[in-house]
Amino acid sequence: MVHLLSFIVITLLYAISLWIGMKLTRVNGTFLAVFAIALISSFFGFVPHAGGIVSIVVMLALICKWTDAEFWPDAVLLVIVARGVGFLGGLYLLRLVHRAIYPM
Repeated sequence: MVHLLSFIVITLLYAISLWIGMKLTRVNGTFLAVFAIALISSFFGFVPHAGGIVSIVVMLALICKWTDAEFWPDAVLLVIVARGVGFLGGLYLLRLVHRAIYPM
């Protein structure tokens, strides 16, 4: 259950941070495409041993394909921001779960 919840939260964080990053960098794309990019790259994150790298490569490729972003610097910057926000969101979720299990 915790894995499903974290998957949903991280996917939403990826989608929202990609959307905001696209608006800031003036990259054109729909929110549906951004959500699909976040969802697909999150699924690839479950690949054993190389999931993180595969997920980043898939996210870069889909951003370049489904938006008008250039590989450098737009797509790379969007991936860095999205992965950073997703990582911090995952840590926050882990903290909430830890506090629910071990209340102080």
